[in-house]
Amino acid sequence: MTENLIALERGADQLLLADSFHLRPLYVQRGRERVKRLLAAASPGRSLKELLTVFPEDAALIRLLRDHGILSDTPLNRDGRQRRGFAAAPVRPRDRVTLYLLVGESCNLTCIYCLNGPQTYRKDNRAGMSPAVAWRSVAMCLEELEPGGCVEVAFFGGEPLLHWPVVKEVIRGCEDRLKPAQPDKHIHYHLTSNLTLSPPDLTEWVARYDITILCGVDGPPEIHDRCRTYPGGGPSHARTAATIGRLVRAGARVTLRTTITSANHDCLDRVAAHHAGLGAASSLFVPVRPVNSDRDFFPEAILPDPDKIIAAARQLGRWGRTGKANLFPFNDFSGEIRPGVRHVVACGAPAGATYVVRVNGDVYPCIYLVGQEQYRLGNVTERLDRRPLDDMLQALHVDHREGCRACAWRYACGGGCPVMNLSRLRGAESRPRVVEYSQRITCDLSRALLADSLWGLADQARDAGPAPGESQAHAGALSGCRA
Repeated sequence: MTENLIALERGADQLLLADSFHLRPLYVQRGRERVKRLLAAASPGRSLKELLTVFPEDAALIRLLRDHGILSDTPLNRDGRQRRGFAAAPVRPRDRVTLYLLVGESCNLTCIYCLNGPQTYRKDNRAGMSPAVAWRSVAMCLEELEPGGCVEVAFFGGEPLLHWPVVKEVIRGCEDRLKPAQPDKHIHYHLTSNLTLSPPDLTEWVARYDITILCGVDGPPEIHDRCRTYPGGGPSHARTAATIGRLVRAGARVTLRTTITSANHDCLDRVAAHHAGLGAASSLFVPVRPVNSDRDFFPEAILPDPDKIIAAARQLGRWGRTGKANLFPFNDFSGEIRPGVRHVVACGAPAGATYVVRVNGDVYPCIYLVGQEQYRLGNVTERLDRRPLDDMLQALHVDHREGCRACAWRYACGGGCPVMNLSRLRGAESRPRVVEYSQRITCDLSRALLADSLWGLADQARDAGPAPGESQAHAGALSGCRA
């Protein structure tokens, strides 16, 4: 039997099995105990041929379990593990790169969980990025792409609308110079902003260049204004909501992001409804990271209860398939459950899928790693050094990490946010509650959402029924075995 077996039970007789390495889940509608007895007999050292001898009446079931990677004749190592080597590392993407341009590193708000540490980010520096640095950054990414590829240019900060003239100048240069020079490649623009500022021509530019927008809204005013305030504590929700309304009425696609803290962990259904009321195209729900880019820990009082997050996630999951398609992380997990897809890390940063360029042109692989010299890849004016990415990948690969390599779910979840893992490697062990919180929102939450997604696919397969000429045992997104 595979060492990466995911086994889920539901109701009186349903069973869902998957090997996370191959990820070809098997849905057993009836006969759960019979399948479990067969699996219990599939001990190490017993071949499939011997198993067929013991269970000759279950030959079709044994073949089905083998086809789904749940049973295998793969030889074992001395420690009893399957001898198939480590999963391949992700290849460097050639079709899509996300480029975060820190057009400014200062902000007009003082959020209680701001990722920008005052030592690594120059939060007191009002200077903005020069258009020349921005254009060189975009050109660098375009040069790496194959024909048909796309650079996602994300205007970030700090607060990028403090430097709105720079943003417009960068877009003009991309449209007038960079796009014509490489017509077989694409540039998409994105704005991450608190939207407390509302330049007169914002909606015009958003519409003209199809700019997508991400804005943090942690809930209704009584929640949001506890977390995202002006210096001195002034509320920000009213101005943010007004700009969102203006953009939505103009047809813009606005995604609203909730950082889950102790202020909203027990009312995420209200937060989701508030997002919908504001006109959000989709919603993101992300548990707060316990550290900022300086590796300073946030007060433990703001950390949410993982049990409440998991319970709320399951409740939000009952919104149905249409709702889930617009709810992160449901859409992220369910979208990645495909045969043969395995995740050895949880994001694309170690593979070079993300660049973060700060005001002076220095390049980093993640917004949380800005200013940390060991992760600096170089400057846009020079050839980048990719050795920090290789080091990250070695440290984060689920086959290498102590806490992951024996977990059956590892190729489905990828080990959680790299920032959490890197932070833990650098001293979070001295904070027991932070360690527990980090582990639970990485592992327990991921397993809960993956299980929800797997059962959702099973239900789709059951409802769809077999295709013409297809047996019930291989119908739909998952196979249904009527044992």
